[in-house]
Amino acid sequence: MNTKVTFKDVARLAGVSTQTVSRVTNNSGYVNEKTRAKVQAAIDQLGYVPNKNAQLMGRKKARVFGVITLNISFQGASRIVEGIRNESKKAGYAISLAVLDDEPDALEHAVRDMKSQQVNAILINAPIAREPAEQLIHDHAPMPFVFIDAPLDAQVNHVMADHRAGGRMAAELMLQQGRTRFAFLNGPEPSTAARLRREAWLDVIDKAGATLVAEETGDWSARSGYTAGAALFSRGQAFDALLIANDQMALGALRACREHRIDVPRQTAVVGFDDTANSEFFCPPLTTVRQNFLEIGHQAVTEALSCIQHPGQPPIKTEVPVELIERQSTAPIESPEIKAARLESLLSELKQML
Repeated sequence: MNTKVTFKDVARLAGVSTQTVSRVTNNSGYVNEKTRAKVQAAIDQLGYVPNKNAQLMGRKKARVFGVITLNISFQGASRIVEGIRNESKKAGYAISLAVLDDEPDALEHAVRDMKSQQVNAILINAPIAREPAEQLIHDHAPMPFVFIDAPLDAQVNHVMADHRAGGRMAAELMLQQGRTRFAFLNGPEPSTAARLRREAWLDVIDKAGATLVAEETGDWSARSGYTAGAALFSRGQAFDALLIANDQMALGALRACREHRIDVPRQTAVVGFDDTANSEFFCPPLTTVRQNFLEIGHQAVTEALSCIQHPGQPPIKTEVPVELIERQSTAPIESPEIKAARLESLLSELKQML
């Protein structure tokens, strides 16, 4: 990007006055939509980044981290932001927060907005592929970036939970409990976290000779977990283990279990991932893999500070350990003897009722 581009260049390209450019970039005063669109197109074409601090002199001495995140209605995303905020405050930094929407180029626009605020570093908690991540660093050098959901082979600073270890823990628990027929409910395809968890699940069950019966994908939300769970059960393919890529989707899937009269964990055991604040209050309480969101936020700030203090250093890569939390959504599969005894007990109860 050409850092020498000025608002005069934008005005010349858009065919408007510099005052009009100022109104658009500061979102002040009336500008009709057609003119606003022309100015924005010129800004995008030239890669112009307005310096908002020229109007906000009081922020010249501020130390600020820009945080770009997924929708903070996702509990994991909100907790990571909390961890970043806590650690930033300890280091004497404020944060400026941007929540991504589904619009094209939303991330690029958010980065430009953060730069216009003269932030000291940008922390991104959103899925991004290797090439776009590396391109962002190239296009916006020397701005320090830290990513929280980028591929392991990307030459960028990144922090993440040990998703592979967590995926292995979940699948191995199911096998230890005698489960042999698996279904996956995975996260969105662009997410490195979702991909690593799925790869670990598949590796464990393949080595054990277990069967992957069915698979669906959600968008991390409880609603998508419910929809995907219902689709899995509607296929009529029996499975006794359901691995789910996060707890909010597990919440929706557990509702689908109830509606399809699936007894959890007797017929199908369920394991989530995250250990969000409400997971122990699901029905039944959810077995899950705990990732330390606050620590992920802490490590992201640590990496950002290191980049500021040591510009040009090699990329830093940090994996935060995870922990398996066993609750009532998993249990050893019933032996034929136990099943027979349970059926006999049920028949006895029915006879007494008659």
